[in-house]
Amino acid sequence: MRATLILITSLFLFVSIHAHAGIGEIMETDGKVQIKTVKAKRLDGAPGTEINMGDLVKVRKKSAAFVQMKDNSEFQIGAKTTLIFDDFLFDSENQKMRARIIDGALAYDGDKLVANDNRQFENNGFTLTVRGTKFAGAFGAKSQVVLLKGALGVEGKGDSQTLTGPLQSLIFDQSGVGKPFKLSMEELKNFFNDNGLDLQRLVGPDFEKSLGDGKSSCVGSNCGG
Repeated sequence: MRATLILITSLFLFVSIHAHAGIGEIMETDGKVQIKTVKAKRLDGAPGTEINMGDLVKVRKKSAAFVQMKDNSEFQIGAKTTLIFDDFLFDSENQKMRARIIDGALAYDGDKLVANDNRQFENNGFTLTVRGTKFAGAFGAKSQVVLLKGALGVEGKGDSQTLTGPLQSLIFDQSGVGKPFKLSMEELKNFFNDNGLDLQRLVGPDFEKSLGDGKSSCVGSNCGG
């Protein structure tokens, strides 16, 4: 009986610890970063602070944060950005994430590490599905995303589009999802600079050399938007 009780207690503690284990960590900050937990506790988002399921991360104006998740994916979170981690699972068989982008700008770098890969972002009624992806986005009444690696699907308001190559971009808002268009390197650099994101940190120093002539090629009415 005692052995059974010890086993049950051990299993309960294991499940409890696993359920409350951190899903990521703030690696670097510049300026003011705050975390609001599911229990409404407010924390200073200093380097080394653990991210848990349900946490809201808020980066204030003229600030930035760099977060690494347990699957080694990384976030650059720009100024005036609010991000909520609703769900996260990473083990030998599963790689799952659900995160809500309320507003602001971020860049994401996350390779596909297992076969069962299911990672999505939600923003204002739209769903972004990543597949071994490096991408960046600015989110508000009118949102724009740009792909650097992998693929990125955007769906909402009865529309859907998929970005499949580097420098491809699209805009979405309450009217739907715009058609993809291609940015030039100059336009890409301006996008990152305008949103306080670090392009080289996301793609490395040799990214531009791998792209060819880098000319802009726009498709659809949202070209250059």
